[in-house]
Amino acid sequence: MEVLWVAAREENPPRPLRDRMDPLTLPDHVLIRQYRLSRPAIVFLADNLSNDLKRETRRSTPLPVVLQIMAALRFYASGSFQMVVGGTLGVSQSSISRVVRDVSNALCRRARQFIKFPATNEECIRTKQQLFDIAGFPNVLGAVDGTHIAIKVICDATLRVTDLVAKWPGSTHDSFILMNSGTGIKFNEGEMPDGWLLGDSGYTLRPWLMTPILHPATEPDERYSRAQRKTRSVVERCIGVFIRFPLDNQQLHMIKANFMAAGMPVWSVLLTGRTYK
Repeated sequence: MEVLWVAAREENPPRPLRDRMDPLTLPDHVLIRQYRLSRPAIVFLADNLSNDLKRETRRSTPLPVVLQIMAALRFYASGSFQMVVGGTLGVSQSSISRVVRDVSNALCRRARQFIKFPATNEECIRTKQQLFDIAGFPNVLGAVDGTHIAIKVICDATLRVTDLVAKWPGSTHDSFILMNSGTGIKFNEGEMPDGWLLGDSGYTLRPWLMTPILHPATEPDERYSRAQRKTRSVVERCIGVFIRFPLDNQQLHMIKANFMAAGMPVWSVLLTGRTYK
């Protein structure tokens, strides 16, 4: 038996374990530059996704949850090849592929915990006050805009994503996406809280959607447009944070589930991580 065991070991030698680095040992500024999130934000994700990502295996040592999350974040942040990402962390390309899939799916399952439009009276009052404080524009529940790959984003004054849609082709007009989204339909049917969204001139003016006056003729028109543009700029800044993760359209739709539900979706989960910087 011993001879057979030795022969089997010679035919099938154990795979050498790679030296895996612990990215959390990196300085804070390097973490943010390479992974786009701070150390507390990464730990926050690890705590929330732990049950989804823990693996039981008898073949080898499973990847720690934190390393799985950081491998996925590195892929999101760099848009690089999986083999390159794996090489920096001491993980194989096939493992990176599984990790990106699993972390993305876990984020999608959690997305609606983070991407929520104001619903309660308290939430609406707080959202309106925060947006009012920017430029004195009253009764605003959010600012809406689209990205160059046809993702509709609504956010509040803190840049927190409150609604997101990422299921349309890149040529789809922003206004069409909004009007055919669940939020747009509910606003049209009077099923949303009292208040307005702010959009740019690409959107059609609605009783619940305020757009800028393109050619203001009076001082009140000027004040309105000035306040509208300044308040609406929060969504442009929010998208600016979002595009720190340079994924292409195919990757975004993979990450999204019904977005993601984007973007963070990967997105509001990832964007929510900004709170922990």
